[in-house]
Amino acid sequence: MANKEQTRINHHGKLDLVFEPRRGYTRMPHVYQQPPLKASRELYTGKDPTATVYVMESSGGMVAGDRNDLTIRLLPDSQARIVQQSALKVYRSHTGVPCIQTIEVEVGARARMEWMPEVIIPFADAKFQMDTTIRLAKDATVLWGEIIAPGREKRGEVFEFESFKSNMRIYVEDVLLAMDSIHFVPKRMQLSQMGLLEASLYVGSVWLVSPAVESLDVRELQQELKLTNGLRVSMTRLDGNAIHCRFLGTEQWELQQEMKRVFQQLSSLITNGV
Repeated sequence: MANKEQTRINHHGKLDLVFEPRRGYTRMPHVYQQPPLKASRELYTGKDPTATVYVMESSGGMVAGDRNDLTIRLLPDSQARIVQQSALKVYRSHTGVPCIQTIEVEVGARARMEWMPEVIIPFADAKFQMDTTIRLAKDATVLWGEIIAPGREKRGEVFEFESFKSNMRIYVEDVLLAMDSIHFVPKRMQLSQMGLLEASLYVGSVWLVSPAVESLDVRELQQELKLTNGLRVSMTRLDGNAIHCRFLGTEQWELQQEMKRVFQQLSSLITNGV
């Protein structure tokens, strides 16, 4: 059991963002930020009312016992796009205590939120746990992405971290729509065996929950997926107007580019469909 010194939190970043529509644009009237987490001001592209906000982790990464808590709330009819400024680096857990990140999201009626995918990189001997909970109204939209790296591949660190755990839950009108749990413990698991990662190194996910999903042709979208250079993708329609895409790849660049293409395609389709 970790002692008192080991359980001390070195950094506890907090970010609390609230969005609401004002005069034709989505604004962010409430921002609470506690370093090392920070948020940019709202940015806009032309007459698009969507507020784009960059999330920054100013410490350069999370170290043993560090914690980040993010709370994002979109009031009815607001539109926000959250972009991570860079990859999240998780350093070695020299105390044996995991780094923890929690993300709580609430999306109100007719609101729309996009979370652009960036890479989470667990370094050698790192321990990381992430819990993501998304709650949305039945007529709201969420487009969400996540990418997990095996480590610093260019330095030869491939699955040398201690543990990586990600739990994600999506609720629509307080009813659980989807639960996704990934738990890698490389020293106790044969990740290369059949049915797990096999030859793949990178894992990505894109989630879309929206009333507009009902009008999308998933089979057509599947046929447009680019399966090259070790990249494998599956796209599934879920009950409750949701789509889940799982990506497995051997090359980060290939996987990231295809994920961003699918992300942008889905974003464009639901924009035109709503």
